Amino acid sequence: MTRRLLYFLPTFVAFRWLALLLFLLPGHALAAIDVGTLRGELNLSPHVLLLEDRAREFDIERLLRHGEALEWERSRQQTLNFSFSDSAWWLTLRVENDTALPVRRLLELAMPLHDYLDGYVVDQQGEIVREWQTGNRRSFDTRPISHRTFVLPIHVPAGESRQVFLRLDTHDGLYDATPLYLMDDASFLAKAQRELMAFSLYFGALLALLIYNLLLYLATRERPLLHYVAYLGTFFILMFSSRGFAFQYWWPDMPMFNNQMVPLNIGLFAVTLAIFSESYMNLRQHAPRLTRVLYGLAGLCMISALPALFGHYAAVFHLMIPGAILLSCLLLGVAVWRSYSGDTLARIYLVAWSVLLIGITLYFLRVAGVLPYNVVTEYAVQVGSGIEFLLLSLGLAWKINKFKNEKLAAERATLDLQRSLNERLEREVAQRTQELEKANQQLTTLARTDPLTGLLNRRQFQELMEEELQRRRRSGQPLLFSIMDIDDFKLYNDTYGHHAGDEVLVRVSTLLLEHFRRAGDRLFRLGGEEFGLLLDVESLEEGQRALEKFRGALQELSIRHETSSYGVITSSFGLVACRGCDAVRDVGTLYRLADHAMYEAKAHHRNRVVTCSHLNASD
Repeated sequence: MTRRLLYFLPTFVAFRWLALLLFLLPGHALAAIDVGTLRGELNLSPHVLLLEDRAREFDIERLLRHGEALEWERSRQQTLNFSFSDSAWWLTLRVENDTALPVRRLLELAMPLHDYLDGYVVDQQGEIVREWQTGNRRSFDTRPISHRTFVLPIHVPAGESRQVFLRLDTHDGLYDATPLYLMDDASFLAKAQRELMAFSLYFGALLALLIYNLLLYLATRERPLLHYVAYLGTFFILMFSSRGFAFQYWWPDMPMFNNQMVPLNIGLFAVTLAIFSESYMNLRQHAPRLTRVLYGLAGLCMISALPALFGHYAAVFHLMIPGAILLSCLLLGVAVWRSYSGDTLARIYLVAWSVLLIGITLYFLRVAGVLPYNVVTEYAVQVGSGIEFLLLSLGLAWKINKFKNEKLAAERATLDLQRSLNERLEREVAQRTQELEKANQQLTTLARTDPLTGLLNRRQFQELMEEELQRRRRSGQPLLFSIMDIDDFKLYNDTYGHHAGDEVLVRVSTLLLEHFRRAGDRLFRLGGEEFGLLLDVESLEEGQRALEKFRGALQELSIRHETSSYGVITSSFGLVACRGCDAVRDVGTLYRLADHAMYEAKAHHRNRVVTCSHLNASD
């Protein structure tokens, strides 16, 4: 029996090696990659075999048992791109080490947003010696090497070979371009350092622009600067997330949140882009209808990102890409139109937006599989956005500088005018002494009165009422003060124009002068349609009767006011009465009491008198 076993043992070993050889060459000849002398970066995409797993029925054990019977196809792409696909995909390659020393090589899948990646290393006896389950939808610590992309270490002993299997899968059928590289440790370190330096410069430049413009906004309070900061901030977070840095440094234990952030930030980016563009080119003034369309498209992009909250990502991009294209075309068209109108800021915006649009277009064409993966298509958004934000920042600086120059020019013109007037006054001072004295008298009058109505102005109100309060405190006499406000006067101005409103103010002032003729009556125009009345009466009832009489007379003027509930001009009154004025500390308190009573009249359908009494019960 032992002899028979010894007799068949060579045959059994030969059969096993033959089966393994057939496995290592599934469907197509799989040439081994010599990694012993490999230096630099090797693009693996043309060297791998692909297997589409439509039903997601294969696992590594099944591949090891039946790999020779499966339909493997050689990759014909320089960069693997499955775009929108409902299948899982298997990749395999064979590496060998013909040197006398063991080697370690790093396999990098340079796509930070890939959902699921399972890796297996199989030795010459068909045994799994290393395996990994990682991906963007798994915790960051599942990665064997802490890096923003997926890096798998492949150990190959001296004189041996290894076969590597990779299983690529997505959450709901959205693949991005999948570049594969094989390299030694030194080449990977050099590549990582180059990328880190490039991204550090890129993100550092964006952050510097953001902080600079934020500080500039705090200094100038120019709203376009704030909109620019919001626009740049959302774009910064979007790029930081899509390049894998946010998952690595900000939220490594939150893969679901990390996946939601990218589409949601794209939606926020569209909204902040619309707000900034409208503010930057002043579109609300020049094109209000287009502004509404612009915000509508931005809102569509934001709404289309919401399915990401429920785990649907392929649908997000199916909806978002058409919305983003329409939004981009609209902004491009508006910028062209405003540029032809001679708007310098629009011309700067047109150049900046065109550069970014080219970068975004190249990137999405690469995502859709139309363009190949290369340095240009991979970093087109970064290059385009960097140029765009720099140009927009320069445009904002130009805008602020323009405002500054206009202000300086106005100040210079004012100084020149003042100098000219001073010289003229100096030449004519001897001859115009009498005229100047007369003019001074007129100025004094103007300083005390309102130029439109001829009533005392607010400055006189402050001075006279302070004196009156002091006098009434000493004498103990009652003081009655009222604030009158013309009802719905803003609506009247909006309906009939400010010239008609001025005529109403003049007629109301004339009527006031006719009704309040006592020696102690004082009439003030406190501002706009608001008047102050110091009444020379002895009781609250007498003051209220006087105001009611004037209110009725004003309504009887029948000054047409279609937007008022009364159809004519009316007024509301707040009347304050006090004796000794002990309850009134100062003029401001008196004003607030009367103003509060007046607003009570407004609240009770207007066209009425509301009183506030601080008289004793015996009075």
